[in-house]
Amino acid sequence: MDDVNGCTYIKMRTVTLLALFLLGVNALPEIDTQLANERQSRLVTGQIIEGIEEISQAIRDMGLDPISIEKETLEYELPVPVIFNAAAEVEDFRSFGISDIVVERMDLSIIFSRVDFHIVLPHIHFFARKAKGEVTLFGEKLTAEGDGNLDIRNIDVVGRVNYRLRPISGVTLTNLDIDFKIGQIRSFIRLAIQGQNYSPQITNFINNQIPATLDEFSAEINELLEIVLLDMINENL
Repeated sequence: MDDVNGCTYIKMRTVTLLALFLLGVNALPEIDTQLANERQSRLVTGQIIEGIEEISQAIRDMGLDPISIEKETLEYELPVPVIFNAAAEVEDFRSFGISDIVVERMDLSIIFSRVDFHIVLPHIHFFARKAKGEVTLFGEKLTAEGDGNLDIRNIDVVGRVNYRLRPISGVTLTNLDIDFKIGQIRSFIRLAIQGQNYSPQITNFINNQIPATLDEFSAEINELLEIVLLDMINENL
């Protein structure tokens, strides 16, 4: 239950972070000066950075960063196990970095009704000394075993948001531009399925095919993020 509440908190906090920027402009006096705008911008950007820090802390409080598991086993089966059952075991699993959210730039322009931001996750690391799984489906058994590590570096989110103040409805986002990039993905994973070695294939898939696919469809990925985030944020304003 605590994990569910924690995830809900993180989701809602993330969705409303940008709203903090926009709602903050309502506190401006009727007679604006350059000094007042600068002070208001610093105040609101400070609120958003504080909100990001709270999300990072919530991830850590939930035990999601860092993660260190000496040994854990998971099992599941239907009432008739021969139809479906599964078991997985992991030893010496470690990860870190998902809560290390760095705000490189966060600027609010009240005059131009615009927010510019640059957020980075510098380094996310996963390591497992041993992982194995077994699945049975209608009497057919599938086994897999592996180990290795995965490093993701420089997840960059650069963006610009335009907003409009309305007398009755309040703040509405009119446009959102996002440029999402992953600087580098590197892995060394040994994988065997049904006793057959698939290590070269999985390493090539992670190190080469995934980055190439992200680059090829970067415009579509950015467009999807823009549509989803714009709708989510406007619904919560």
